[in-house]
Amino acid sequence: MSMEKSGFEATHEFFAMWLKTYEATYGRFLEMPAVGPMREKSEKSMKVFSASINLYTAWMETLANFQSVFMEAMRRMREKTMEMEGEIGSEAYRDFYKLWIETYSETFKEFLKSGHFSQHMGSLMSHLIEYQKVNREMLEENYLKPGGFPTRTEIDEINREVYSLRKTLRELKSEINELRSSHGQP
Repeated sequence: MSMEKSGFEATHEFFAMWLKTYEATYGRFLEMPAVGPMREKSEKSMKVFSASINLYTAWMETLANFQSVFMEAMRRMREKTMEMEGEIGSEAYRDFYKLWIETYSETFKEFLKSGHFSQHMGSLMSHLIEYQKVNREMLEENYLKPGGFPTRTEIDEINREVYSLRKTLRELKSEINELRSSHGQP
């Protein structure tokens, strides 16, 4: 028990120490305002870096949560197997395997149904979406625009305009058909 607990606590302590170190060093660096001719580009780069750190932090918290659930499942399994006795045979292995599957499934099911899990998954997805957004903006700014490739924004604008033109065309066709039918033309 002490070995499991110490390994689990060591992981959380390491992560907490890493996070404090990051906030004391790079975290403060990111808060500094950029100056000079590269100010805008520097701010965007810092935004991507900050979003990636936030995503990494959320991912590490998720992994730590799953590690704690795994440790709980192991603890439950150990309690249940201490009661097991008898000869070691194929039936005993089958019973052990069945007990193992049931114990781990039950433990993980409890965790996955918890509000704690949904809260952390929401946080992870939020950070992932933010990272994808700032990363896409950086990609467009640094590679697509200078290369003369259309950006997502430009493609979206073109799609909206095409949709609007098609809608107008349908309305005009409808009006033409109404005018033809009112004048007796086929």
